[in-house]
Amino acid sequence: MTVTLIYALGLLSAAIYGLNFGLAERLPAFWQQTSMYIYLAIFAVLSVFYLAAVGLVVYRRPTARQPKGLFVGIMALAVAFRLLLVFQEPAVLSSDMYRFIWDARVQHNGYNPYRYAPGAEALKSLRDDRIYPHINRKSARTLYPAGAQLFFRAIYLLVGDSVTGFKGTMVVCDIAALAVMAALLKLNGRDANRLLIYAWNPLVVFEIAYSGHLEGITVLLMLCAFYLASRRRKLWGILMLALSSAIKLYPALLLPALLNRAERIKGPVIFMAAIGLLYLPFVAAGQKMMGFLPIYLKNPYESFNLGLKYLIMHYIPGLNYYVLSLLFIAGLLAVALVVLFKGKSDDHGLHDGYVLTGWLMILMPAALHPWYVILIIPFLAFYPNAAWLLFSCMVSLSYVKYITPQGNMPTWVLLCEYIPLMVLLFTGFVYRCQGCGAVGWYRKLARGGR
Repeated sequence: MTVTLIYALGLLSAAIYGLNFGLAERLPAFWQQTSMYIYLAIFAVLSVFYLAAVGLVVYRRPTARQPKGLFVGIMALAVAFRLLLVFQEPAVLSSDMYRFIWDARVQHNGYNPYRYAPGAEALKSLRDDRIYPHINRKSARTLYPAGAQLFFRAIYLLVGDSVTGFKGTMVVCDIAALAVMAALLKLNGRDANRLLIYAWNPLVVFEIAYSGHLEGITVLLMLCAFYLASRRRKLWGILMLALSSAIKLYPALLLPALLNRAERIKGPVIFMAAIGLLYLPFVAAGQKMMGFLPIYLKNPYESFNLGLKYLIMHYIPGLNYYVLSLLFIAGLLAVALVVLFKGKSDDHGLHDGYVLTGWLMILMPAALHPWYVILIIPFLAFYPNAAWLLFSCMVSLSYVKYITPQGNMPTWVLLCEYIPLMVLLFTGFVYRCQGCGAVGWYRKLARGGR
């Protein structure tokens, strides 16, 4: 019965993905204005199906017989979800995909992507009516690190200006990440069917297959790093994490999870050297290689969907925003140092990675766009947690900011996202500390399914 229900939820989800969200573009003008609400309604239904499926996979009796073929079914449906979205234009959510293609085009034509903003006169000859009009922040230089720039250029050589081609590459990386995660689950003695926690998550599916975000390649390289570390290939694991961090900066925080006592000095040196090598093709841009990043940390307008930071700024309105950003970064570094110097567990750094990523979500110094939350979801396959699972399903509410008249984040959105997260994290912490009993399904999710 459990297996049947899981398949039923998966097939219902596939049917919803197959409704072709892109149809909103062909509806009358009145309905076009509500396309974001259509997305949020679709996402809400998919989230209910997803959380139900997660509960069925995680909350199974330890003595229950392993369902034959369920893993194959989970994988097949996960691939189907992604294929149903990859051919659709990213017209409703983020337009970052067009910036990826633009940066690749700039490099292909012999320009340093860090030197000029898209609106610069020097790049006027590269503008078209297919990609350029959709680029955000035309007056700002690129934000993306050197690893991402090299990745963009490599894809461009394969698919040119094709939006579908770029998105397809991200989906291929995402599917490869599923394979690596399955191997990592087996290596660490976890139920392979827990792959569903990442594979069926609507946030992962939409933000990678529909919007084409870099988390597709970032998570793949991050999981490869932990897999290699689990196979006692620490050096290769460090190099793989460096590649992941050179595409999206945040995985750098996970380095302490891979290091033992003997690697506390050597590991960071190798890590930084690997990232430095990737920047060599762009050094002519000098300080411009920082791109838009300093503005992210200094400008309060860029404070998107931050719970704790918003709370502090609300109750201490005179506090300097940049100073607070630096304090949050210092807090993350302090957590990283604690993880680095504490004793290691026997899970090859996975739990440390989970803890570090959780603190990153709480102490995010600049902005917490929905797709950033994808980084913690792979760890939930090893340590299922009700708080983060629900948060991954609620964080898309932050898109409401873009359709409000003044472009401000409604307070009710932050409350819907962060109150359940903090309450569940706190109550889960209390149960673990007191060792008291709890309802079975809650303990299974809140305490990592162990």
